[in-house]
Amino acid sequence: MVDLVQKGIKYFSGKQNYKSAIKEILESISANKSFANDVSKIMDVKRGLDRGTSDSIIKMPIVQSEIEKVINKSKGELDKTELENQLKNILVKSWSDLSDKALDKVKKDIK
Repeated sequence: MVDLVQKGIKYFSGKQNYKSAIKEILESISANKSFANDVSKIMDVKRGLDRGTSDSIIKMPIVQSEIEKVINKSKGELDKTELENQLKNILVKSWSDLSDKALDKVKKDIK
């Protein structure tokens, strides 16, 4: 999951003022030791990380908490929906880029 998150920021395609917020969220969730374990529980190893899975990840309390933190820091300048959409895109695109390596890692984490 850390590899996925580290690679993810290169797929950022939103407004420039969102980039640091997205990076902050990705770094925070990747630093959380239980995050990868929680994601492996909701991920179907056969399907990988698709739109549905990325949506489930974004709805996780830890991710929602980080989104709220960056929104509060921005004093309302950032839109929650935009942040969530960027994160979903980043997760799906990163997974596709890492698919074989990431899938093997997830399979090992699940066992």
